[in-house]
Amino acid sequence: MPGNPKVRADIALLEDIDDELILSMFEEGRSKADICRGLGIGRRALDTWIADNDYETIITRARVEAASHLACETLTIADSMDVDNGQRDVQRIRTRQWLAERWDRKTYGTDKAQSVNISIQGLRMEALRHVEVVEQLSTDQMPKLSTE
Repeated sequence: MPGNPKVRADIALLEDIDDELILSMFEEGRSKADICRGLGIGRRALDTWIADNDYETIITRARVEAASHLACETLTIADSMDVDNGQRDVQRIRTRQWLAERWDRKTYGTDKAQSVNISIQGLRMEALRHVEVVEQLSTDQMPKLSTE
C-alpha cells in the first residue's frame, strides 16, 4: 500500500502477532470492529491481512464455532433470568440468536421453504373446464358464439 502508511504499519503489526491469537478472537465471537480496537489497528488493514493470508474459510469456520458458543450462552442467560430485569435478558437472548443464525445458517438458521397453497375450489373449476372441452371435442359440436 504505497499511499497509506497507516495501513502498512497496521499490516506490519498484524504480521508480528501470532495468527492463532487473531483467529481465536473471531472464534470467541468478537466483531471485526472490536478486534481492530483491541489490537489498535484499522479495519482496512485487518481485511487486507485476511485476504492476503487466505483466512476467509478459517474465519467462517471460527464463526460457526462462535455461533455454538452464542447458543450455549442463550441457555445460560435464560436459566439465570432476572425477574426484575427480564426484558433485558430477553433482548440479550434475541441478539445472540440472531448472530448465531447469521454465522451458522445450517444449524441455527430458519429454513424459508416455499409456501404451497392448494385451492380445492380452483381445482374443481379447472376440472370442470377440462370436462367441458373434452365433451365438446367428443361430440363434434361447434361451440355457439352467441345466444340467439
